[in-house]
Amino acid sequence: MKTLSDIHRYAHAIYDIASDQKEIEVIEKDFTNLKEVIDHNNDLQKFIKNPTFQYGVIDGVINELAKKLQFSKTFLNFLKVLNKNRRFFYVEKIIKIFFEYLAQKKGLLSATLKLSHPISDQEKKNIQDKLVSVLNKKISITYEVDQSLILGSVLKIGSTLIDTSIKNKLTNLMRV
Repeated sequence: MKTLSDIHRYAHAIYDIASDQKEIEVIEKDFTNLKEVIDHNNDLQKFIKNPTFQYGVIDGVINELAKKLQFSKTFLNFLKVLNKNRRFFYVEKIIKIFFEYLAQKKGLLSATLKLSHPISDQEKKNIQDKLVSVLNKKISITYEVDQSLILGSVLKIGSTLIDTSIKNKLTNLMRV
């Protein structure tokens, strides 16, 4: 089984390939599009997390995603390498690490915001603008939806965690 450091190697490898081929923006767009589809499709999430599917089945899904989302040839080949190495089920972790690495290379502060429900692009922009003004730094925010939070959010910036979720408040009440 691959370790977390191996997952980092995959993320760094696609970054290095994209950098060498002057395709950073293209690969970033491909990762963004794939993440959006994964975030909004429970069946795809379950499919990705199941490492027991045969190579050909996963390859077919990759091809369909590539066609629908118009992936670059470099990105498509990367996904096929993950499948060939039987590591496609790591793709969500690789996406996360790729964006963290990309933010680091761009000199951005990296943050993750988990919300109990999806928000609009305008709301994302408003949050981004507010955090930039408060922190006085450029920031890259990864958004995740976690319905188990019930209501509220969990913001992680570096090692700082701000949890305003109802789930956290109920958990704390149960401890008393």
